[in-house]
Amino acid sequence: MASTQDKGGLGEVRRPARIRDVAARAGVSPGLVSRLLNNDPTLTVRPETRAQVMDAVRELDYVASSAAASLRRNRADALGLVLDRVTNPVFADVVHGAEEAATEIGCGLLILDAEEIARDTAFLTEVVKSRRVDGLLLQGGYGPDAGLLARYSAEIPSVIVNSPGNDVASGVSLEDEAATRLATSHLIELGHRDVAFVAGAPGAASDTRLRGFRAALRDAGLEARPDRILGGGWQAEDGLQAVRASDPSTSPVTAYVAASSVVALGVVSALAEAQVRVPEDVSVVGIHDPWFAPYLAPALTTVALPLFELGRQSVLQLMEHLQSGKPSETVITDPAPRLVVRGSTRPPRSCRA
Repeated sequence: MASTQDKGGLGEVRRPARIRDVAARAGVSPGLVSRLLNNDPTLTVRPETRAQVMDAVRELDYVASSAAASLRRNRADALGLVLDRVTNPVFADVVHGAEEAATEIGCGLLILDAEEIARDTAFLTEVVKSRRVDGLLLQGGYGPDAGLLARYSAEIPSVIVNSPGNDVASGVSLEDEAATRLATSHLIELGHRDVAFVAGAPGAASDTRLRGFRAALRDAGLEARPDRILGGGWQAEDGLQAVRASDPSTSPVTAYVAASSVVALGVVSALAEAQVRVPEDVSVVGIHDPWFAPYLAPALTTVALPLFELGRQSVLQLMEHLQSGKPSETVITDPAPRLVVRGSTRPPRSCRA
């Protein structure tokens, strides 16, 4: 069986092998493994390939999920994943995790853009009413989406991704408050005392991250001043406009915590526009550790959150919801938020030798 090392150093903690482990061992795709193990009558595969897969199943002691098997008996064919702006690079790992879990249960994944749906609900309404998907994964906490979530989660089994659920929908959340608390504490430990928070759009995710920012300041005996709460959006342009409006060339702020690393791109752009240098004059931290963070100049300090696990667990939670008919709540605590220190943070000038 596949294994991972336990955190206490007491030896190996064994975890069940997954379809992707079998696929990697056999040198084939996870989709092929899933179809073969599900006895897909349309699958044509060479005998030697079939033998390689079955050898890998035995070597890894792979056991199919009972929940997945039960879901297949209920003839699940596809799940819908509704994201706020599918082009946002932060969501790449969410999609990856959801796709892996969907593949393991033999489901397709239909990815939809929440912004487009909000403008024209006809397509998703038709998808739901015709039961072209067995359930929905609805990204929550990223703006004025309450009506959208309430409407569809009442009509079809749903999981709200990265936000608490409601009376009819399950919820899967990250430790957003702990993430901004960690980011802010990092800046305080470097010596920063005048720190600003560049918020996301009003909603559960931004509100929770703001709580973490305020908690870290409070723990350090610092005031969370209202004029240090900037912005209100999840795009780079929102970060740029928020910092630009605060006139960073004259501001006493020495560090910024951005509600997401995409917002941090705008923060850095606004500072460059004002000829304020990062990290020589100010430090910047972003929440989430997307692929581009190490390639900025300077490389962006971030707090990494388990987005892959968020996508994967959301699909598994939806499976449970489909079986039980009851909503449930999960907060992903493992892995915990992790500070990734790069070149965009350093002590303020007053603390340097």
